[in-house]
Amino acid sequence: MTVKLYKDDIFPTEIYFVDDLLEQNEIDIMKKDIYDTYVDKVNWQSKPDLYKNLKYKTLTNKIIEASKIVLEHFKFYDYEAFKITDMWSNILKPGEMHRPHTHSNNILSGVYYVQSDEKANIQFYDPRPQAGVLQPSISKWNKGNASIWFYPSKTNRLIIFPSWLTHFVPVNTSKENRLSIAFNVMLKGKFGTSEQLQSSIF
Repeated sequence: MTVKLYKDDIFPTEIYFVDDLLEQNEIDIMKKDIYDTYVDKVNWQSKPDLYKNLKYKTLTNKIIEASKIVLEHFKFYDYEAFKITDMWSNILKPGEMHRPHTHSNNILSGVYYVQSDEKANIQFYDPRPQAGVLQPSISKWNKGNASIWFYPSKTNRLIIFPSWLTHFVPVNTSKENRLSIAFNVMLKGKFGTSEQLQSSIF
């Protein structure tokens, strides 16, 4: 008798993205504002309150809309509301990189690409520490056997991912600056129960 296998996925890590998010004139307004506030330094970042800036209002609204869709996908999460906690712009010049990191104290994080030629892609690490215990030679890379996976940093692309997921940006090998806007989203309400002695209120 032929063996009949059933496949299932457990412990998934889901990444969401939207292309062609904004109109060109909206991108141009943000790009001008980024350069107007830019100070020449390595891995420059703006102040983290862009969600309060009217020049970023359309993007902020799109981030809220997309975050709501993601959170509604996880219908088992019980929360009262959610909010953007931080939102800041980045300029990654040729030869610069962003080291591996996570975004603590938030549930969702993301990035929007104002200007990029896809040579400084965002890369994610496999979150399972035991996955690298045995590493046979790979005949063909895919999402099931890769320890790092990347998504192209296309201009006008929005990517949303779990805040705990380690990510980084390798060296920008292009001749152009990579302009991006990063953000964090956190739930509001009571998490856990007092009976379990593991509750928090945000």
